[in-house]
Parts: sequence; structure tokens; C-alpha cells
Amino acid sequence: MTGKTHVAIGIATALTISLKQPVESQLVLVISSAIGSLVPDLDHPKGKLNQKLLLIKNNLYRALFYLSLGGIFMYLYFSKEMKPFLLLGIVSLFIGISNHRGFTHSIIGFLAFASIARICTLDYGLSSVYFGFTIGYLSHLIADFFNPKGIRLFYPLNVNVSSPITINTNSKTEKIIFLLLSIYCICLLFGIFYL
Repeated sequence: MTGKTHVAIGIATALTISLKQPVESQLVLVISSAIGSLVPDLDHPKGKLNQKLLLIKNNLYRALFYLSLGGIFMYLYFSKEMKPFLLLGIVSLFIGISNHRGFTHSIIGFLAFASIARICTLDYGLSSVYFGFTIGYLSHLIADFFNPKGIRLFYPLNVNVSSPITINTNSKTEKIIFLLLSIYCICLLFGIFYL
């Protein structure tokens, strides 16, 4: 699926879960879910977040960028002995060596990113950010499960898992799903589906 569809799925899920919560809580959940829905595509040079992070959008530059970032985080871990830097370093190194829909689209990748989000948010009372991020991340994995290529859910095993019902990226079906999700989100925002 395209980045905009992943964001739409993440936002729709977050809005549905946060019905009847205060607007501030909904906003935090929606923004963190939208970000979480884009994070699994850090392993693709043309993913939405990488379009902002990478100067050159190819796999070699992406690999060098994340391997260098991983090295910096590992250095910070050894000099500051702060656990988040260790996790960020390991995850960055794996993103650097991983192919698209590999590490970041696996159970191990999800657990690694969820651990980082947990350490960076829950200690500061930001449970909505953690919850939203994990919702967005999981929604991305579920959506890509419906791609014909599937995802390497059990990385490092080289086995792609996909649904028997598939949706091609940027297909007419995906565009219809995006349109329906957009309408659904607008209806939720204007309170049409509130009970």
C-alpha cells in the first residue's frame, strides 16, 4: 500500500478507538498513529519518512544512512550508557541491512520499535503516544499482509506471509479503500458516527 493509505488506515483506527475521548487525547493518538503507520517503511528508500530524511533516495544511500545512524547511537550508548541509544542503534543497523518488508515488517521489528516507543514515552506519562504508535505500526503490518508480495513476519526467516485475498499497491481497489477511509474519518471528526 502507498504511504497515504497507511496513514489513512492508522488515522481511522486511532479515531475509532478514541471515540468519546477529549479532543486533546484524540489528537495525540491520531498523530502518533499516523507516524507509527509510516515507520515500517523506513526500510524503503522512497518511503514517506525517508523522503524527508534521505538526501538521495536509493537503497545504497539508505543503507549507509541507517548504518551510520546505528553507529552514532551505539557510540552514544557506550559513552552515556542509556538503554534507548542501544535499542535505537540496533534497530538502525537492522534497517540498514534489511530489504523492504523485511525486519521492519516482522514481529521482531515491531517488538523492537514498540520497546523504543515504550521507553521514550511511558516513563514520561505519554501512554497515548505509545498506544497510538503501536496502533499505527500494527495497522501498517496488517495492511501489507494483504499485498501479493506479503511480509517477512518471521524475519530473519526468508518466508513471506500474505493473505489469500490480495490488494496491489496503488491499484483501483487501494484507491477506493483510501477514499472510503477518508470519508469515514471525516464522518468521525464531525461526529456522525458518535452514539
